[in-house]
Amino acid sequence: MWMKRCSMAKVVLAEKQQLLQLPRHSLILDVRTRWNSLYLMLERFTEQYPAIQAASLDQRLRKNMDRDRLARLTEEDFRKAEDFLNLMKVFYTSTLCVSSEKSPTCGQILPILKKLEAHLAVKEGDTVFVSNLKKQVWANLSKRYQNDEIRNFLQVATALDPRFKHKLDDDTIWDQIQRNLIEQSTEEDGGADGDTMQSENEDEQESQQPPCKLPRKTPLEELFAEEEAQNIVSQQSSTSIKKRVERELQIYQEVPPVLMSEDHAAWWWNQQNTYPLLSNLAFSYLCVQASSTPSERVFSTAGDTICSERSRILPEKADIIIFLNKNCF
Repeated sequence: MWMKRCSMAKVVLAEKQQLLQLPRHSLILDVRTRWNSLYLMLERFTEQYPAIQAASLDQRLRKNMDRDRLARLTEEDFRKAEDFLNLMKVFYTSTLCVSSEKSPTCGQILPILKKLEAHLAVKEGDTVFVSNLKKQVWANLSKRYQNDEIRNFLQVATALDPRFKHKLDDDTIWDQIQRNLIEQSTEEDGGADGDTMQSENEDEQESQQPPCKLPRKTPLEELFAEEEAQNIVSQQSSTSIKKRVERELQIYQEVPPVLMSEDHAAWWWNQQNTYPLLSNLAFSYLCVQASSTPSERVFSTAGDTICSERSRILPEKADIIIFLNKNCF
């Protein structure tokens, strides 16, 4: 912090960076309210460590450092910083995944948590510092997502994510998905019957209005209209909802997982004809974000948009500007 805020230290550090052919990067300070700020601070420190050491030995700074009684860094401190970076690199990547702007869905939480658990397992060659750090971090992390209802929701979301569907520990979750699909399809069929009755009543009330013009059938459609109607009815009656659900789940489980670079939402959108029932359930789960970071960024954008210079902006226009900022740039 002293070298970051001292004007002379900045000048000396820049000279040492140029002399040692290091990147001309400024130092970073840790901010408790910002994710990964401690990691980024130590990463920048290890990058600029030779320049920092050379600057601390410069005559222009030694008097001020001795006066302020600043403790000098040792090689042991530098090794601990490197061990910390090697351990927390996975956490840095994980937070980028769950806080990204594009496709940060809840289906990736449990696979990431499982990967972190394996990464934090104490190994034989770990130092005392690394092993203690692993134990403390996992003791805090293992308390998350322990609610049965939340855990069950995340397991279903993981199964419905085509990237992580084979990373489930509990295979009984597929039985729950099957039950949910049957219940959802049954409710939709009942709702469709109710909508049909309501539409019939509306048609009776609007019978005085002139009938709308129906699209004209082709001669071939008109010739085989009765046979085609019978085929549609027989197909719908022969295939029950349970069999359709079982067939969709079987096909979905046999298909290999998609690549991590693919958009899972776009994948489900393109597969709606193959999985008409399963895709509706997947959209209802995968629309949940993995963290609140994207929505918090919207509030920050709103604060930048609605400022004192725009005090008379209409709410509708502010809404349009924020929407375009978050979706078109």
